[in-house]
Amino acid sequence: MIKKIFVILIICISIAHAQTGFDENKYALSQAYVQGGQYEKALPILQQLYNSAPNNYQFFQALNDVYTQLKNYDASIALIEDQIKMTGTNINLYGMLGTTYYLKGNENKAFEVWDNALKVLPESDVNYRVIANYAVERRAFDKAIGYLKKGQDISKNPIFFAYDLANLYALTMQFADATEEYCIILSQNPNQFQVMQNKILSYISKPDALNKALPVVEKYSHSSNVDFKILLARLYLEDKNYDGAYKIYKKVDDALNSGGIQLYNFAQYLFDEKNFTLAAKVYNDIINTYPNTTIISSARLGYAKTLEATLQSDEAGETPGWKPFYAPVKTNESEVNKVISAFVELTKAYPNTEIANESFLRIGNIELNKKNNLDDAEKYFEEITNKAPLSQYAPDAFLSLARTELIKGNLSEAISFCKTVVNGTSYSKEKKNDAEYFLGRLSFYQGNFPEAKIYLKNILDNLNNNTANDALELSLLMNTSQGDSSNLLTFASAELLAEQRNFGAAEEKYKLVTSDPQKFMLQNLAMFRQAQMELALNNYDTTVALLKKISDENEKNIYADKALYLLGKIYQFGLKDKAKAVETYENLLAKFPNSLYLDDARAQIIKLRDKLS
Repeated sequence: MIKKIFVILIICISIAHAQTGFDENKYALSQAYVQGGQYEKALPILQQLYNSAPNNYQFFQALNDVYTQLKNYDASIALIEDQIKMTGTNINLYGMLGTTYYLKGNENKAFEVWDNALKVLPESDVNYRVIANYAVERRAFDKAIGYLKKGQDISKNPIFFAYDLANLYALTMQFADATEEYCIILSQNPNQFQVMQNKILSYISKPDALNKALPVVEKYSHSSNVDFKILLARLYLEDKNYDGAYKIYKKVDDALNSGGIQLYNFAQYLFDEKNFTLAAKVYNDIINTYPNTTIISSARLGYAKTLEATLQSDEAGETPGWKPFYAPVKTNESEVNKVISAFVELTKAYPNTEIANESFLRIGNIELNKKNNLDDAEKYFEEITNKAPLSQYAPDAFLSLARTELIKGNLSEAISFCKTVVNGTSYSKEKKNDAEYFLGRLSFYQGNFPEAKIYLKNILDNLNNNTANDALELSLLMNTSQGDSSNLLTFASAELLAEQRNFGAAEEKYKLVTSDPQKFMLQNLAMFRQAQMELALNNYDTTVALLKKISDENEKNIYADKALYLLGKIYQFGLKDKAKAVETYENLLAKFPNSLYLDDARAQIIKLRDKLS
């Protein structure tokens, strides 16, 4: 008897295993149809599977998905209601039922199902979150926010709802509420500062977002949590309220006892934003308030660099920084000497350091480009090349020496300095490329075009460097002018004179090239250079006439967009005609939609319009 029972059990187990394997195979077949978009073929298989095992949630869900894909919403509703009768406490079933009604187009019924589910089921913050997720899937964001707020009210961990609420508020452009939730999170979890700041900054550029967020953060900034002050200062920066940010950063620096580090970072930001006046004030504040801070040398260097940048900024409209070629102009001698003195002090305070080396380089460039004192400039460059040839500033010093010798007319000396950089084992590839391009130019000036091409080829073999575009342009010029060697030699000698700041003599040679009736790249560039020489000599009327002539040739002259861009600069900085500058930049946008100067032209239009208004 026992033996018979045992045999029967074995048979039943075997049948059950066989049935399970059969169902799995059929389910796999149905999913293959689903993945292929053949829902009609999957439907009868899934119906059969579900009828044979209505408690199998996998079969149920797969069948419901097919019903909704086929837009058979009534069948889906009946199916889900059948499941609710069997397992009425599953909140997801109510979420699915509401979703089906929503897909059917009956939004009110969907909301009714979700609302009733939260009433009839045991109260749980998890249930509110689940239903909120179903509402979000249907983009019923306001309804989802309502569910999350109710869940937050009853939750023992309301902070978890704050994340979802903040994201939905930001998504629906309720920026004050979003900021409030992020601040709640930050107040509870200070280690989340960077995440919360990034979340707020992600929407702060949207219309009216900053105005909505600021009062919220200002309210929290009065707490003992210094993170809110840092966040407020950051928002002030977004609002261009630099004075307000300055006051906050001073408080933050005191609160953190950071010895001026917070103020230093703020000053660096101001420098990058070209707010040199306030940057200098902040650097000076650090120097006077924290004379023993660990960053005092960096603050002093920052102060000197800001004085230098202020000098350049003050001169932007009157002196030639915006011009392609210009002679050094002595403006306010006392201001220039003030900047030099600041750097000289650094060389004495920090001898034999990179701070001193950078200071020597900057002083040399001021002497070269501001005061036109070539001999004095060389002395400062040699402080680096002779005493600190392994400095990170040594390559720049050698190249500045090369430029100084070029201006003097000592081309062999210039070549020697460039080769020192090329052969320097400790110098970066970028600096070596700069030196090779310089050597290519020097060979070009001397009419040694084959050698110039060799130097340029070394650069063009790797286009990921700063000089690649210039090298490509010069190489193209030589290649397209091979049959016009006489004019190319004349042009090369004119280029040398332009580099040596002998603009009048350079223009005469450019004229010789442009007088040739052929209209090749060389002649086009020579005419553009002729205009640049007139500009360097401050002959604005002649320059404007030449640039208009070039730009009117449109696609026939590859320098037409450059000419129009430079014409805009002349109206903006040289002739102080803002309206005409805007008109010219707009003309550039219209005529040359693929120009490299479009971004800057747009930026200048915005800046000029703000001033005009």
